[in-house]
Amino acid sequence: MRARPAARSAIPVTLTALLLISSLAHAKGEGAAQSTAQVPARVQVLQLASEADRIVLAWNKPEQYADVRDYKVFMNGKLLGSASDNARRHSPAQAYVDKFYAADTRKVHVRVSPHSFTVDGLKPATTYRFTVRAVLADDKLSAASPVVTARTTSSPKLCDVGARGALGDGSTLNTAAIQATIDNCAAGGTVRIPKGVFKSGALFLKSNMTLELAEGATLLGSERAEDYPLERGYKLYEYSSTQRPPSLINALDARNRHLGAFSNIRIVGKGVIDGNGWKRHSDASLTDDTGYALPQYIAGTSKSSTSDGILAAAQMEQALKEGLSALAAYSQRRSSLITLRGVSNLYVAGVTLRNPAFHGVMVLESENAAVNGVRVETWDVNNGDGVEFGNSQYVTVMNSFFDTGDDCINFAAGTGEEATSQPQQQFGWIFNNYFRRGHGAVVMGSHTGAWITDILAEDNVVHLTWTGLRGKTNNLNGGGARRVVYRDNAHRDLQREGFVLSAEYSDPNLLLDYKPASQPGKFQDILVQHNSLEFTDSWQPTPINRDGQKVVVAFNPVLVQGDAKNNVFHENIVFDDLLLINAPPIKIDGLRNGQIRGITFRDYKTEGMPWKISNAPGTKMQDVKLEPAEKK
Repeated sequence: MRARPAARSAIPVTLTALLLISSLAHAKGEGAAQSTAQVPARVQVLQLASEADRIVLAWNKPEQYADVRDYKVFMNGKLLGSASDNARRHSPAQAYVDKFYAADTRKVHVRVSPHSFTVDGLKPATTYRFTVRAVLADDKLSAASPVVTARTTSSPKLCDVGARGALGDGSTLNTAAIQATIDNCAAGGTVRIPKGVFKSGALFLKSNMTLELAEGATLLGSERAEDYPLERGYKLYEYSSTQRPPSLINALDARNRHLGAFSNIRIVGKGVIDGNGWKRHSDASLTDDTGYALPQYIAGTSKSSTSDGILAAAQMEQALKEGLSALAAYSQRRSSLITLRGVSNLYVAGVTLRNPAFHGVMVLESENAAVNGVRVETWDVNNGDGVEFGNSQYVTVMNSFFDTGDDCINFAAGTGEEATSQPQQQFGWIFNNYFRRGHGAVVMGSHTGAWITDILAEDNVVHLTWTGLRGKTNNLNGGGARRVVYRDNAHRDLQREGFVLSAEYSDPNLLLDYKPASQPGKFQDILVQHNSLEFTDSWQPTPINRDGQKVVVAFNPVLVQGDAKNNVFHENIVFDDLLLINAPPIKIDGLRNGQIRGITFRDYKTEGMPWKISNAPGTKMQDVKLEPAEKK
C-alpha cells in the first residue's frame, strides 16, 4: 500500500489554495469553522440531497490525511457507521473499487478513501445534527468536525404518469401524458415513472420539481426524429450557427439561456434512462468483473449511422433531407440523453444512463450541480460522453460508475474568440468514482475558450480508459485550463496516455462555425500528485478503427505536448509522487517552468532513460527512481 504524502511546501501558491477548496456545493457558512490538521473539513449536505427520508453528506479530506484510513459519521451524537461500509451500500462504484484492490496483490496502488455518507431511514421534516471523525492508522479517531445541522423535507406530492394514461408497455408513445404530468404537478412535487418501459419523445422539466424513476422503470427514447422537435432545441453557444434538437430530458428556455432560467431540479431513482440511439452488438452485453451485464453498443460513425443507428439514423436522415452537410448533421443534429441549461441547484442521483444518440448528460451555464451514484453505460456509443459541464460553476460528481463511448466526465468552456464573453467553467469536485472505459476519465476540453479553472479530482479508480487525466485544446479554441489538482487516484491498464496535456488536439467531427481564437489554448498551474499507474503483464492496448483499419496507437504514461507551430508552451505543470509500473518512458515537449519530481519507474523494461524531454525551458527534474524489472 502506498503511503499518502505529507504536505509539501513547494506546491505553487495558487494550487495550495485549490487544495483547500471549501464547499464546492456553494453552501456558504455550513461547516465552515476552522479545524485541526486531521479533522475532516467542510462537512456539508449536498445541494438538493435532503429528502423526506434521507440526507447525503460529503466532506473535504483533512489538511493532513496521510494516516487517515476511513471516516466515521455520527448523528445526534450516535455512531451511524463508517464511510467505507456506507459506500458498499450506496455507491455503484464501490464494488468495482473493491475488485480493483483485490487484484492489487503487491499493494502498490494509491488507496482511495470514501468521503461521503448517505443517511437513510430518517423522518420527514425533522432536524438532525451530524459530525464526522477521521479513523487514523492506529484506529484512534480524530476530533469531531464542526456540527452540521440538516433538516429532511416534508413528504412530497407524488404525480404518477400512469394517472394521465401513460403505459409502460414499451411501444405506446407517452410524450403527451408524461409532459402533462410534469406541467400539472404542483411546485415541489415529484413526477414518478413507475415500473415498466415508458417510451417518450423530448420532455421538458420545470423549476422546483423532482423526476423520479422507480426501480424497474425505463424511460425509453422514441426512435422517431419528429418526436424531438428542432424548434424546441438549442444552440450550444450563442455564436453557434446550427440548432440542435432537444434531448430526451430537457430544461431549456428559448427566451433565457443563462443562469437562473430554472432552479431546484432533481432527477433521481433506481430506474433507467435509455436514449435508444444506436443498435447493440450481436454480443449485446459483457459480464464485467462484478458479474454485472454491461450493454455493448455499436461504435457508429457518420458513415455508418444509417445502418447502425436507431434514433441517430432517423435524425441524420432528417438533417440530410433538409440540406445539411453530413458533417453538420452528425456533429449537431443528434439528441443527447439529458440537456439542462441555466439551472441554479441541480441534483442527479441513482439513475442508470444508457444509449444516447449523442452525448449523455449536458449541464450548461448552470450553478450548484451534483451528480451522485449514477451508472453511465454508453460503451461504445460514438460521442457518448458521460457527464459534461459547460460554462458552469460549483459542480460535483461522486460515487458514480462510468463505462462510456467517449469522455467520462468532461469540462467545457466554449470555442474560439467569442468564448471570452462567456463565464468560465469553474469549481469542480470529482471524487470516489470508478472509470471503466471511455476516452478520458477526467477531461478538460477540447472546448476551452473561456477557461476551465479550479478543478479538484481525487480518490478515483481508473481502469481500461484511454486516459486518466486528459487535457485537450488547440489554436482554434483558445483559452485552456488552470488551477487543477489531480491527486490520490489509482490507474491500471489504460490504453493511450496516463496523463496527457496537449495543445494539438484535432476533432474529426469538428464543425468550424465560430471565429478562431486570437490566442492558442494552453494549460497552466496544474498539479498531478500521488497517483499510481500500472500495466499488468497481460495488458494489451485496444486497437482503434482508423479508415477501416485496426491500428494500435503508441502509449505514453505522461505526455505534455505544446504547439511548436504556434510557439505555445504549457506552464507550471507539476508531476509529483507518481508511481509508474511496467510503463514506457514519459514524453515532455513544450513545457515552461515545470517540475517532475518523486517519480518511480518500477519494473522498467525499455532500453534507455525513462524520459524524453525537449522544448522545456525552466523545467526541473528531481528524485527520479529507476527500478528495472527482475530477470526471470
